[in-house]
Amino acid sequence: MTRFEFGVSGGAGRAAWDAAGGGAADVAAALLRSLGYANVFTAPPAPSLCAEPIVLEAGEFARDARQVDGAERGTLPVGVTVCCDDPRDAEATAHAVERDLRLADWTGEDAGWHVRVVAVDTTAPRPLGRDGSGHWLWGLAAVLTIARDFDE
Repeated sequence: MTRFEFGVSGGAGRAAWDAAGGGAADVAAALLRSLGYANVFTAPPAPSLCAEPIVLEAGEFARDARQVDGAERGTLPVGVTVCCDDPRDAEATAHAVERDLRLADWTGEDAGWHVRVVAVDTTAPRPLGRDGSGHWLWGLAAVLTIARDFDE
């Protein structure tokens, strides 16, 4: 497996990162896309690209244990923000995303760049108000339990 060289945009390392499935937030985004959510991103998109996105943003990994084989097990918080024109659509979509993340079978959808999602715990969606363009925002937190393995 080729290691990703951070800061090399569009390089061979970035292609390997993408081919391997990206990071843990990318794995969660891919799962949501496979369930039919077409507007899922891991960074806020330009409004001209998508006016009503679902954005997943990874927090900081917290290692719980280091395994004998060198793998690490820990948690990664992922913030999920749903943006919609209609407040009811934002709420309904946030609840559906939360349910789908919590109930998903992560077997087969669990692999990323040296990352395997083991389990997911979620919080209840909550209203976040409106953004600068008047869209309604709802948010939730997903805590991914992941195993990281940096061996090649």
